[in-house]
Amino acid sequence: MRTDNDIAAHARDRMPFANSVEGEQWQANWCARCLRDAPFRRMGKGSGCPLLLVALTNRTPAEWLDGPRDERGRYSLAEQYVCVEFRAPGDGGQSRPRPEPRGMDGLFPRPQRRIRTLVSPSEEVPASAT
Repeated sequence: MRTDNDIAAHARDRMPFANSVEGEQWQANWCARCLRDAPFRRMGKGSGCPLLLVALTNRTPAEWLDGPRDERGRYSLAEQYVCVEFRAPGDGGQSRPRPEPRGMDGLFPRPQRRIRTLVSPSEEVPASAT
């Protein structure tokens, strides 16, 4: 996850939720189950999720992508956004590549880590283009 300052610097200047009901419903679906924030919720250790802290300042984190909408633009309160930093229980937390077996070289060279894209595509790709 990026640093707190980097998250705040790249947040969008729009309120993530119209009212507290929207915010509570979304947090119950995402934040209440996320492993990243679990130590803070259970034992008060750590500083909590920096994405949620940015949202409490009425800014939308870049890591929250718009969730699915119907043909009229309506959405479920619990799926208003999709958090790309969400780690579900049983997900194992931070993903790690499997190490090479001892005494053996890898079959392919491992790619360098890159920064993930956190922005929704500007236009949809037609199904025939894939």
